[in-house]
Amino acid sequence: MKKVKSICIALALAFMFINIKNVYAASSISFSSSSPKVGDRLTVTVSVPNVNTVALTATVSGCGTSGTIQIVDGSMTGNPKTFSGSVTVTPTSSGTITVSISSDSNAVLNGSYVNVGGSRTITVSNKQSSSSSSSNSSSSSSSSSSSNSSSSSSSSSSSSNESTTSQEPEEKKSSEKNLSSLSVSEGTLSPGFSAGTTTYKVDLTSDVEKLTISAKAKDSKAKVSGTGEKELKIGENNFTVTVTAEDGSKKTYTISVYVTEKPTQFVKLGDQSLGILNDLSKVDVPKGFEKTTIKIDDKDVTALQNKDLGLTLLYLQTEDEKTGFYIYDVDNNKVLRQYQTLTVNGKTYVIMDAPENLEEVQGLEKSTIKIGDLEMNGWKFNEETLSHYTLVYLMNDAGESGLYTYEDTEGTLQKYTLVEEKDNTLTYVFIGTTVVFALSTAVVGYMYFNFKKKSISAIKDYYDKKNQG
Repeated sequence: MKKVKSICIALALAFMFINIKNVYAASSISFSSSSPKVGDRLTVTVSVPNVNTVALTATVSGCGTSGTIQIVDGSMTGNPKTFSGSVTVTPTSSGTITVSISSDSNAVLNGSYVNVGGSRTITVSNKQSSSSSSSNSSSSSSSSSSSNSSSSSSSSSSSSNESTTSQEPEEKKSSEKNLSSLSVSEGTLSPGFSAGTTTYKVDLTSDVEKLTISAKAKDSKAKVSGTGEKELKIGENNFTVTVTAEDGSKKTYTISVYVTEKPTQFVKLGDQSLGILNDLSKVDVPKGFEKTTIKIDDKDVTALQNKDLGLTLLYLQTEDEKTGFYIYDVDNNKVLRQYQTLTVNGKTYVIMDAPENLEEVQGLEKSTIKIGDLEMNGWKFNEETLSHYTLVYLMNDAGESGLYTYEDTEGTLQKYTLVEEKDNTLTYVFIGTTVVFALSTAVVGYMYFNFKKKSISAIKDYYDKKNQG
């Protein structure tokens, strides 16, 4: 600013003491491209040749551009030089860019005040257009009339005293970071793809071992990472696709792929073939059981074990793809039954299959017993007075198995005891008790009457002897 002020003062003094001749200096306006397109960088250069000093302002406008070129430099004496300045702009729309040198711009050549001015336009076209028309019309009214033609040998080289002022606006970068498409090679995205939705799920079976993720950014200048072929494991698999916009901002899309285990090893329960499942990550483990590993057919299998109950469970899948826990006899290598529990009055029991010696029970009829929503094998009493009572075979929380009487009107459960005879028939305990009581009563009565008879005979003998004496 001080430099500009000093130049202006120098010019004013020169106007006062020098006979000033008004002449024009030849200024030039040039472009870095003759056919610019929308989005291209365009450099505008203004030059004033063969002068001692210059004070110039030029503006650039049109097609979404805005720029200023200022040249203020030189001295009143010395060899003439060429002064220039430039600015770079980026058009955002098609149309015409205009470069205008302000009317108050001026220069000094060998003590003479000269005017510099003019303007120029250039046409900007869209990128899609095959040809670019550029109308470079110059309305530069700079005419040069110099009486000092001898000074035409001025140096064209730029010295250290030459000053170029350039003001370049920063190009605005895109912040677009949405995907235009997202897909997987196996299964289906849930929900369906939408640029605004960032979380998706895919369900697959374990026969699919690999998955390819494909994605495309909405903005061609954005970068996409996280796509390609992915290895899958049984259970939960999480993958991310990240979009990085031109300005560096990011957006992440997440795909959760759950792979359901498909059984490859099977066990038998009667006529059923049950598939062994080892993935228990999304299964509620029964209370009191812990994960363990056992061998079935020389292969490691995931199982559950309750040491207090002495039970081992396998997670199995039926032929119609229903899953559940089953009681497995490790010693005999066989599945016993489905694992089910019965809770009565706050106590929990495990439903068990009765031993073979209890298949036929005297006075009872084997039947399917329903308690609540559970169905199990059990017995009904043949006597009509006992119709509200049934027998079931259960295991208590101490690991003890036995018969229990269930009364359906009160919903009570009582342990039931049977007496086994030599012929393996079972009778009620109260029958045995009655027999014992009857025998005991007979013995006591016999002893009482025998004692009474002896006592009467002894008293009679005593009084007979006394009367005789």
